[in-house]
Amino acid sequence: MSRTDNRWADEEALWTMGAAEAWRRMHPSCVMVFPKGLMQGGEVRTWLDAGRRWTAARLTDRRMVETEDCVVLAYRVTANGKNGDTEALCSSTWVRQKDDWQMIQHQQTTITG
Repeated sequence: MSRTDNRWADEEALWTMGAAEAWRRMHPSCVMVFPKGLMQGGEVRTWLDAGRRWTAARLTDRRMVETEDCVVLAYRVTANGKNGDTEALCSSTWVRQKDDWQMIQHQQTTITG
């Protein structure tokens, strides 16, 4: 599996995996931007622990840019959960940290109408 394929697999898995596993894939200073506000670092961890998890997610319209130590992903997601479904446009930035990759940024814009 290529580095790009691995990042797409990580991105898709983050939508449905448990909070602790998701946090292990994130940079400790990860910044997240949602329609209802911004969060960073420990706020992201708290949100993951308390937040709604999705049961399924389908990523489409995929775009990406890759450099030696950075991968930026952009896509449309349709996510299904116990409390309803959502559709959004997203972008995430993954950075190489030693021998691993971590998400350092995620942005999500809900699609309405």
